[in-house]
Amino acid sequence: MCSRVLIALTLSAGMSLAASAASAEPMPRPQVDYRASVKTPQGTQMTMAHSQGRMRMDVTGAEIPGTMTSFIDLSRGRMTVLIAAPGIDKRALEIELPATFAFVDPEGEGTRTGTDMVAGEACDLWVMKPPVGNAPIETCITSDGIVLRASTAIEGKNVVVYEVLELERTPQDPALFELPKGVKVTKIPPGVQGLIPNLGR
Repeated sequence: MCSRVLIALTLSAGMSLAASAASAEPMPRPQVDYRASVKTPQGTQMTMAHSQGRMRMDVTGAEIPGTMTSFIDLSRGRMTVLIAAPGIDKRALEIELPATFAFVDPEGEGTRTGTDMVAGEACDLWVMKPPVGNAPIETCITSDGIVLRASTAIEGKNVVVYEVLELERTPQDPALFELPKGVKVTKIPPGVQGLIPNLGR
């Protein structure tokens, strides 16, 4: 009798594991050109744009001198950061995409858990393993791969770290994703990147 119970439990566990593995799917990536205004918990104002595997983020806030613009090449996993402020507007830093960029463009596999509405748009809820930390990331992503919201647990509380307020699907000017002429780019090695405030995290 005991052996039958053990066999049944083993088979049940195996089937559960197989079902979990089968439910993991590649995370959606953006498939269309779009522009979005975004809310973050840091009180910053952010504008996102995407076109053909390239992204641009324009960020302003009390702790940022001027406007910080990031040019992202998703295929290379690289980000070039330009701060438009007096005296430093002709210099930019090229870094690897920080792990926290998964809130904006999740890569890898995740599991669908339901549906929701954000900014008047229908989206699928996904849960993915965190690239950093221990708390899973929950995202709500449209059928054409646009992240509308991302949240995770911080100090025991669920925090929305990225939420789209307005979204417009429209062709983007390729010039938006190019650095201005005359900007000198410094490449930061991965080992040094984490030591620079606000770039490695």
